[in-house]
Order: sequence, then structure tokens, then C-alpha cells
Amino acid sequence: MPLPLLNPFHWGYRGTIEQVSHPQGTVALKLKDENETIQLHEFISREIPGLKDLSKFELHPALFTGYLQTIFLGSADFSKSYPVFYGREIVDFSDGGICSADWVMSNWKHLYALDTRIQTYDLPKFTDDEQATHPKSWPRLQARTRFLTEDEKMVVHESEKPLVVVIHGLAGGSHEPIIRSLTQNLSTAGEGKFDVVVLNSRGCARSKITTRKLFYAVFTSDIREFLKREKARHPSRKIYAVGFSFGGTMLSNYLGEEGDNAPVEAAAFLCTPWDLYQSALKMNGDWWSRTLFSKAIAQFLTRLVKVNINELEPREGDEKPAAAPSRSNPSFHVFTRENLKKAGSFTSTQEFDNVFTAPCLGYSSALDYYKACSSIHELPNVRVPSLIINAKDDPVVGEESIPYECARENSNVTLCVSDLGGHLAYLDKNYDSWATAQITHFFDKFEQLIK
Repeated sequence: MPLPLLNPFHWGYRGTIEQVSHPQGTVALKLKDENETIQLHEFISREIPGLKDLSKFELHPALFTGYLQTIFLGSADFSKSYPVFYGREIVDFSDGGICSADWVMSNWKHLYALDTRIQTYDLPKFTDDEQATHPKSWPRLQARTRFLTEDEKMVVHESEKPLVVVIHGLAGGSHEPIIRSLTQNLSTAGEGKFDVVVLNSRGCARSKITTRKLFYAVFTSDIREFLKREKARHPSRKIYAVGFSFGGTMLSNYLGEEGDNAPVEAAAFLCTPWDLYQSALKMNGDWWSRTLFSKAIAQFLTRLVKVNINELEPREGDEKPAAAPSRSNPSFHVFTRENLKKAGSFTSTQEFDNVFTAPCLGYSSALDYYKACSSIHELPNVRVPSLIINAKDDPVVGEESIPYECARENSNVTLCVSDLGGHLAYLDKNYDSWATAQITHFFDKFEQLIK
């Protein structure tokens, strides 16, 4: 095997933005205080100058490659950074399944006497409230997260503030540093103008699984039902959505399926693997990506199955589905203890998807699944004004997965490509995320200025 090399063109800490959009212009947005419109790409350039074409930004000098940025984000101690409090709600779906919605509870900073200087809070009081609200048989939640009381849930549901729904990545949840970076920024923007919630996928962020079903690239029903529920509760309320990594895959597939019917004012995507096939080639063909990241993601997915195997595995006496599995009729018969034993030796997500995901949806291999279910196919159908941010040095997504052509063909999206940033990281000299700040500015200005 030849010695693996790092691309010298993607080294450094001073980055540049390349903005890509439809050559004939982007969707016209109506301004609130003027009888005028502004095109999406012009709005982004004017109101979020950090995303203007050829704009510059600086990251941490010591994290001078996408690999280093990504490694540091995943391994450093961010426990005292982004001290967000979450109130958890269990969300029921029409198929009998559940997931969890973690609402940012800004008022809990006062309730639990958060001291932002030294990042401490009234832990004994929080622990008492946590124990009083925790359902039986549920695992303990992450730091500063507890279940909502019925009264607290009622207050959350009565709010009519603009809502930002966050969809996390494949191995993530509300507890991730990059998610907390965004939710903290959003919850403090404009003196608290937004409600913010993270929709944790089934089985993620210590959520339980109650049906024989996991999420996958085209599993959009949970997003659809949750957004429909929130819109029905307050029809005039504005809803925004943001997808991180694989969460962006599911969100963009949903928005493309819905077209003009999506109840979303604007969307943002950070480091989405738009072409899963190309991203798989990157993860398996790049020695660094394969060694540093692919195995870790596969191990997370394996743990997800292992923790929930009692709910996922076929019961004794169950018959295999009469019809062959398909996207519209998935079958989860492959979630067996025998396959789980095999998964213990997996070193890539492709191996996991070969054994579990692809057969569930009727595909013969993971690569066939990637080719068929990539959100690059639905991106042309997205009708929601959308900001896309991708990095050329992303060791998980890869440069070949960046949707240049779609951005030039769909006037509803503006693509901002950076030469640096890694996967979801973009950590500056203070170890804060430059990217989540840009996304916050986008939603803040959109809500402030656009009808």
C-alpha cells in the first residue's frame, strides 16, 4: 500500500468562501419593511458577509487540516462549553414508534443558577428534578438534560415564537458539541427570538426504540410528522430547519419530497454528504478517513443495534414478509443476534449498510443503497430557500459529493463552499464554530427581514 498523503492544497487556517448559485439568479425573497424583493444569494452576501463570495475566515492555526479539525471536534473535552439546558419530550409517531425532542430551556439557566464564568450550576437541584421526571426503564440522559414535567411541556407547546428544528448527524444527538454550539447561538439570538428543538433520531441520544425500525437516508416520516404537528399547533408560526451531516441527507430528502408543501420558511445544511456513493468512496479509499473515522461510525451504529436488539430482532414465530423489502415497504428481519455478532468486526459504515440497511430496503448492496437514496436526487425538488455549507477538506463527505451542479440549477439554494473546515468543525482560535455562527446569522436575519 502506498504511503497515504495529505492534500497540501487543503492545509492552513485562513479559509476562503466560494459562493455558487443559479447563473440567472436565485429565488426572490419579500422584504418586510420595503415593497421590494431581494434574491437569496444577494440576501446571504449582504446580511451574512462571512458567506459572501471570496470572503475570508480564520480557523485555529494548530488545526490546519480537515482531519485535525474533525479529530479535535470529536475527541476534545467540550463539557464546559456551550452550557445548554434541554427539556426532553417523548414524541409518538403514527407507526407506534417514538423519538425524543430536546427543547432548549433558556429559563433553566436562572432556575438552576448557571454561572457562565466557571460553567457551574445547581447540580443537586437539577438532579432532584431529573429524578422526579425520569421515566422508568429509560437510560440516564446527558448532562443538563432532563424530561419535561407536564406543566413545562404545556408552556413549551403554547409558545408561538419562530421555531428552529435541528436534525443531527448519523452518530449524534442534542448532546454533541457542534449541536450545542448552534442551539446556544440560536437560543440567544435576537434576545431569545427563537424556540429551538433538536429532533433526536430513533435510538439516538439515549432514546429508546419501541418498534422494529431504525432511521436511514430516505426515512423522512418522523421529520414530516413532527413538523406537521408543530405547524398544526400554531398555523401562523414560522418554522426553520437545519440538518447536520446525515441529518441534512434526511432533511433534504424530506424537503424534496414535499416540494411546495413543506411547512418550512428556510433551511440550512452543514457538511451534508449529498452523494452518499461518492462519500463512501472517500471514506473507504482515503486511508486517513478510513482509519480515523469510518470505523468509529460503524462502531456507533453497531452499539445502537446492540442496545436495542431486544426490540429490533424478529420474534419467535414471526414470518418473513411475503413481499420483497423495498423503500416503500422496508423489512427489518436482518436485525438478528447472528448479524450483530458479525457487526462486532466491522470497520466501515459500508460493511454495516451491506448487512443491515441495504437488505431492509431491498438493495443488494450498500453501494446500490447509496446510489439510490442520496439526497442529491431530491435537492433539485427543494422549494424552500436553503443555505448549504460544505468544506472541500471534509474527510467524511469528500469534495466529489459537493452539489455544485444542483446549486447552479436550483434557484432556491445557495451553496457556500469553503476550502477549510473539516467535517462539522470549523473551529476558530477560541475553539468556537465559525460555521454555526454563520447559520445563526442566516436564520436571525431571515426572521428579521423576510416576510
